[in-house]
Amino acid sequence: MSASDAPALIVRPCFQQDLELVQIIYAHHVLSGTGTFEIEPPTLEQMTDRWSAVAGRGWPYVVACPASDPTRVLGFAYASQYRDRAAYAQTFEVSIYVAPTSLQQGVGSAMLTDLLFALHDLGVREALAFIGDSYNAASVALHKKHGFKHVGTLRNVGEKFGRRLDVVIMQCSMKAAANTED
Repeated sequence: MSASDAPALIVRPCFQQDLELVQIIYAHHVLSGTGTFEIEPPTLEQMTDRWSAVAGRGWPYVVACPASDPTRVLGFAYASQYRDRAAYAQTFEVSIYVAPTSLQQGVGSAMLTDLLFALHDLGVREALAFIGDSYNAASVALHKKHGFKHVGTLRNVGEKFGRRLDVVIMQCSMKAAANTED
């Protein structure tokens, strides 16, 4: 399916009733991919705690849905402060997960666009992406398309499915991103 054939999307805040679908999407990535280094999928209760920790602080946690059915979750994304110290208050990490049936349909791009606007509105200065597996070309390309630049690679820091894995670090200056929107 080409991007022009993809359904019209809406990106909206994630609500508690969405978390069962969010947990299913994430469990798929945990069990079959290297974008996350978790080995066991978190329970619904654990995902609820994670969502509460982000949304409860007023940080963006969103889902993408077809415009025709806002209850059908095609992916989720969120941003949280890079580290929980005052010096990092303007630096956030973004995370994006798309349902396997919705890949290559603009879902990740729509959610990342929404996250970057939300972070800009929060006064965030820098956005970071820690991409599991240096072979995760789709995620690297998605972030690059949205103004992220490769700033480093952590070699062999993870191990999953019998493979040693790298983490690609990408960074986007929100001021530079805002200047490119004009």
